[in-house]
Amino acid sequence: MSEVAGVSSTVEGKNRIAELEAELARVQAELRAETDRYRELRHRVRNDLQALTTLISAQSRRLERPEGCSNCAMRLRSAVELHNALDDDDEAEICMSSYLWALSEARRKAFDERIVGEAIADEDIFLDYRRAQCVGLVYVEAVTNAMKHAFPGAAHGEVQVLLRRIGDRLELTIADNGCGFDLAKVVKGDGLQLIRGLARQLKGEASFERLPIGTLVRLVFPEHAG
Repeated sequence: MSEVAGVSSTVEGKNRIAELEAELARVQAELRAETDRYRELRHRVRNDLQALTTLISAQSRRLERPEGCSNCAMRLRSAVELHNALDDDDEAEICMSSYLWALSEARRKAFDERIVGEAIADEDIFLDYRRAQCVGLVYVEAVTNAMKHAFPGAAHGEVQVLLRRIGDRLELTIADNGCGFDLAKVVKGDGLQLIRGLARQLKGEASFERLPIGTLVRLVFPEHAG
C-alpha cells in the first residue's frame, strides 16, 4: 500500500508541476504581448513627438521672432531623445553622457547653430528615466532663459554644459557667454522657478550666478535616489 501511495503522490506532484509550468508559460506569453504593445505605443508617441517637432521648427522659420517656436521644438526633442535612450533596453538606466550629447545636438538644430557649445558628462553616470528627465528639463530651461536674456534677437553665443560626480553627489552646470541678466529682476520668473522645482524633485539645489561674461546655472543633487 505504501508503494502505491508513493507512486500516487509522485504522479500528483508531476501533474502539479506541469500545471504550474503551463501557468508560467501563459503568464510569460501575456507579458511578452504587453511588452510588445508598450513598445509599439512608445514608438508611436516618439514618432508623433518627432512630427510635431518638425512642424514647429518649420513654422519658426516663417516668424520674425522664432525663439518661442524653437524653444517648444527643443522641449519636444528632449522628450524624443529620452524615448530614444530607452530603445535598446527598457530596463536600463539612461546614460547621461549620450543623453546630454543628444540634447546638445537638438539645441544646435533648434537654433540654427546660433548657439554653439559642448555638453560633457562623466561616462559612468547613469540615471533612471524620471531623474534623467528632470536633468534634461533643467538643461532645456537654462538654454531657454539664455535665449530670452543672454542672446536676445539674433545674437550668437555659446553654452557649455558639464555633468560630473563630486563625491556622492552630481553637479550639472550650464554656462553661457551672453550679456547676462539681472537675477534680482528675473528670480521669480517661470523658468527659474521651474528649475528650482526640478531640483527639489531630485532632492537637490539649484543656484544662479552672474559671471563676468554670461550666467551660470548650477544644479547639485544626490547621485542615488533616496
